[in-house]
Amino acid sequence: MDQNTIDRLNSISQELNARAHALSKAADGRDHALIMSALGIMIEEVRSLDQKVARLDGPKGIGAAGS
Repeated sequence: MDQNTIDRLNSISQELNARAHALSKAADGRDHALIMSALGIMIEEVRSLDQKVARLDGPKGIGAAGS
């Protein structure tokens, strides 16, 4: 993933978490809040996985990251 994608995922994750928090206060919005919260967490984990894979590949120019 490039930095633009990571930045977009961070932004979406923050918006989803904020919206989930707001929806959780409404009685009829609880299910939607849970789904949005789960999506926000999933986005954070995808970003974290990307960072771990980048470290496994090594510096650019050596191995898969540089191919």
